[in-house]
Amino acid sequence: MKQFLTILSILIACLVIIGISTGSSQNESPSAIVKTDAGLISGVQQDNLRVFHGIPFAAPPTGELRWKPPAPPIPWDGVKETKEYSATCPQRVSTGKTPSSGSQPLNMSEDCLCLNVWTPAQSDDEKLPVMVFFYGGGFADVAGSMPVYNGTTLAEKDVIVVTPNYRLGALGFLAHPELDAESIHNSSGNYGILDQIAALQWVQRNIESFGGDPSRVTLFGQSAGAESILVHLASPESKGLYQQAIVQSGPFWADGAIINATHSKADAEQFGEWFAQKLGCSGPDAIKQMRNISPEDLINATPWTPSSFWSTHTVMFEPTVDGWILPDTLDTVFRLHQENPVPLIIGNNANDGTTLSADANMTVDEYITFLTNRFGDKAGAVLEKYPANTTADVQLRLAEIMTDYDFSDSVKFAAGSMGDISPNTFMYRYSYVLPGQPLGAFHGSETLLLFNVPGVQSDPAVAANVVDLWTRFAKTGDPNGGMNITWPSYTLKKDQYLDIDTVPVVKTGNSTIALLQDLES
Repeated sequence: MKQFLTILSILIACLVIIGISTGSSQNESPSAIVKTDAGLISGVQQDNLRVFHGIPFAAPPTGELRWKPPAPPIPWDGVKETKEYSATCPQRVSTGKTPSSGSQPLNMSEDCLCLNVWTPAQSDDEKLPVMVFFYGGGFADVAGSMPVYNGTTLAEKDVIVVTPNYRLGALGFLAHPELDAESIHNSSGNYGILDQIAALQWVQRNIESFGGDPSRVTLFGQSAGAESILVHLASPESKGLYQQAIVQSGPFWADGAIINATHSKADAEQFGEWFAQKLGCSGPDAIKQMRNISPEDLINATPWTPSSFWSTHTVMFEPTVDGWILPDTLDTVFRLHQENPVPLIIGNNANDGTTLSADANMTVDEYITFLTNRFGDKAGAVLEKYPANTTADVQLRLAEIMTDYDFSDSVKFAAGSMGDISPNTFMYRYSYVLPGQPLGAFHGSETLLLFNVPGVQSDPAVAANVVDLWTRFAKTGDPNGGMNITWPSYTLKKDQYLDIDTVPVVKTGNSTIALLQDLES
């Protein structure tokens, strides 16, 4: 899954190349005091927005609270200043860098369950729609506390933007039989998802104080953040905490071509036991021993292969089908139309696989072996559609397979299912290529426009259109109204989607080679 983690590296690469800083606006002044259910907070006035950074939405998940569902935030006396981003949740040192410099270590701590709010409301009675963003990074990297996810541009469209942190890696997704025994649900492994739920519950309790409407909450996220939203769509525990969703390039299949989105409880627990033993923790108190290990040692002990293509089915720290938070695989939930029927925008980028497959480094023979191991007796059909005669061909074909199967086909499957039960379902394909970008419409490139990352050169009309589509959907449940064409709702029968490019165009047939039909039927 290492290739699934690259939105951070993409952002770092883009920002380092252009040499920019992602600091806050210079036009800041003290903001009015806001009352939350844990205490009073003060932020800053940033032009026409009130901005609050580092608001605790749960207690620090340390000590005995490590590998437990998030506890309520600890109340404080007086006025808590929320003017600085909180620490990020512990993550791999190799990618624990700030986007602005590419070299300065992140401020990391287990005391990281905080969120940020950008609100254009100047009073608590405005009832503005709310957009909650879940970051990507393969459930191992990045954080909502990183300034690259600055909600200013979106909030200037009269929506409130919230960006929460959630636990990552072993700290967020360790499954283990001893943890099952501690749980009244006989469940473990989805602590990062539970953090997201806690953040959504915080929004329900507190967003009115920021001028927001808790009955108009839209989830949006990219990559692992988008996969998280698919989990929330499938989870009975998340129902009622949001009313709409936007899924941007979110892996879906339990057994994908290259990316496996979720793991079975048995596999996740087996991996958790192996991980505990690797740390020297065994016996009936293995978890107690592991709670005494530093977060740095836990993260650094997580195995990372040089190329994830050699460990496609290796279980890593990701969402688990635990029977509680996630009752079944996403494939099954959506196939049975058991997801929460809400207005949905879902899509992927035209070249999602170019950066995600960049570490493959396979020869032609290794490529054939890889396809055989993954597709079995269907490998010949796949090889016929994705022929490769050179190492350069292999790299290109792997990117195409990942884009077509792991993203485009899963988007089409999820959109088709939701379209059957929710008329406000809209599918897109993001095809816009940043000027001079050789990797095409790569994984996460639309996020650079949504958050208006400083220094990223793009067509202003395209950037404005993406922001407008997302925020109009948050306001009305329908992205239409600002374009010269109508974005049709999605059904499998009509199979129409919006191709987002310099000029948006309605097209038919998002999946270019229909691997889903060829290989899974």
